[in-house]
Amino acid sequence: MSTMRKRQILWLAVLIQATISGFAQSTATVNWTNVHQVIDGFGASDAFQGQGGGQGSTTSANQALLFGTGAGQLGYSILRVCVPSGASSPYCSVDCTSVGISCAGPYLGDMQAVVANGGRVFASPWTPPAQYTTNDSTTCSSNSGLASSGYAGYATWLANFVQSLSAQGVPLYGLSVQNEPNDCGNNLAYMSGSTIDSFIKNNLGPTFTSDGISTLIAMPETGIAYDAVPTFGGPCGTDSSCSNYVGIYAWQDYNAVLSGTNTVTPNPYPSGWASGKKYWQTEVSCPTSSNPAYIPSFCQSGYNPGIVNGLDWAAVIDQRIAGDNANAWLYWWLYFASPSDDEGLTDGNGNVAKRGYVLAQYSKFVRPGYYRIDSTRQPQTGVSVSAYQNTSGGNLVIIATNYTGSAVSQTFNITNAPTFSTLTPTITSASQNLAQLSNISLPGNSFTYTLPAQSITTFVGSTAAIPPPTNLSGTVVQ
Repeated sequence: MSTMRKRQILWLAVLIQATISGFAQSTATVNWTNVHQVIDGFGASDAFQGQGGGQGSTTSANQALLFGTGAGQLGYSILRVCVPSGASSPYCSVDCTSVGISCAGPYLGDMQAVVANGGRVFASPWTPPAQYTTNDSTTCSSNSGLASSGYAGYATWLANFVQSLSAQGVPLYGLSVQNEPNDCGNNLAYMSGSTIDSFIKNNLGPTFTSDGISTLIAMPETGIAYDAVPTFGGPCGTDSSCSNYVGIYAWQDYNAVLSGTNTVTPNPYPSGWASGKKYWQTEVSCPTSSNPAYIPSFCQSGYNPGIVNGLDWAAVIDQRIAGDNANAWLYWWLYFASPSDDEGLTDGNGNVAKRGYVLAQYSKFVRPGYYRIDSTRQPQTGVSVSAYQNTSGGNLVIIATNYTGSAVSQTFNITNAPTFSTLTPTITSASQNLAQLSNISLPGNSFTYTLPAQSITTFVGSTAAIPPPTNLSGTVVQ
C-alpha cells in the first residue's frame, strides 16, 4: 500500500473517531436507574410582606398564581415564613408563650394555600423574643443573642409555634434555629456555633421529641458567605448528640459566583459532618446593599426582570441541584411591591420577572418527593441538562437550559427506562413565559430538540406506574 493511501486511511479514521466523539459529547444521556437526591421543592418567602404593604397573607389571586399548578401558575412548592418574635419585635410580632391560633402568626393564609396545593412550609426565626436574649431586646448589639437561661423557654416557644400551625392544618416541614446567625444587626440575632450545638442537643431536640413533633430541625442557615457554614454549623454537624436531632443543613447563597454563561462556584455538602441530612439553600437575591459580599457576582443595579437575569439564576439553580446535590432551593421574596431591586420574584400585582418563571420551570414540574436522576450535565458548550423521576406515577422531567445567543440542536437519549411515547415541552425565553408547546415523539426513547436562544425548557412525560428501580448505581441523599 502506498504511503499516500495509508495517510488517507489514517485521516479517515481520525475523522470518523472525531465525529463519533462529537456526537457522544453533544448527546445528553438520561439514566433512569442512576438515582441521586430526593427533591423537597422550590420557592421563596413572604416574610414582612402582605396586602397593602402591611404584614399578613397575600391575596387569594396571588396565592393561586404563586402556588397553583394550573395554566399560567407558578407552582412554587416551598413557602418560607418568619417565626413569631414577640410583641416587642417590629416584624412577626406575635406571642407564642402558649399554643393557639394567634401564635400561628399573620401569614397563616399563605401557609394553608401552599399546603393545599401540595407544597411545604419552612420557618426561620429572625430573632428570639426579647425575654430570651442576653440584652432583653430583639435588636442585636455587640454579638448579643440567645441567653443560656432562655434556652428552655425558647424551645417551648418554638414547639408552641409548630403545634399552633398543626392545629390549623399546616404541618410545618422544617424549622431553622436562627436565620443568619452570623449577622448581628437590627432584628437579627447572633448565635455562635457552640450556642447552636448546645441549644439543639439540650433543649430544642429533646423538647420536639417529648412533644412528638416530627418537624425537621435546620441549621446553621448562615447568610452572606458559604465560608461561614463550618464555623456556625460545624460544632453541631460533627457532634452526634446534636446532629441526631437535625434533619436539614441549610445555608444562604449571597456570595454566589458566576463566571461565563453558566459556571457557578460549588457549595458542597459540608465535609466531615454527619451524613444523610437534607441540604437546603434557603435565601438569595440581588438586593440593594453597600456590602459587595452580600450580592452575588452577576447582580446588576436596579430592577432587572429580563431573561439575562433569569438565566443567571438558572445557572445557580442548576449548580446547587445538579452539581451540589441540594434538596431544595429558595429565593428571598415571593413578591416585592414597587420593586427597586431584584429581591422579589414578582411584584405582587401579577407581574412575574423572568427569574420567577425560570424557578417555575423547576417548581411546577419537579414536585416534592421526586428524585434527581443522572444526566449528562453539560452536553455541549452553553447548555445544561438535569433530569428527575417520580416512579410511583411513572413521571419523567428533563430540564435543559440554553444560555447562548443562538438556537441549539440538542439530542437526548433516555436509558434503562420504561418507554415514553411523548414528552411535553414548556419554555421560558425572552418572548415566552411557561409556554406549553406541542408534544414531541420519542422513537426508541430518544429525541432531538432545538432549544431556543437564551431559554429554559422543561420536558415532561409519564408512563404507567412502575415499581421503583433496583440495583441503583447512584447515591440517594435524603
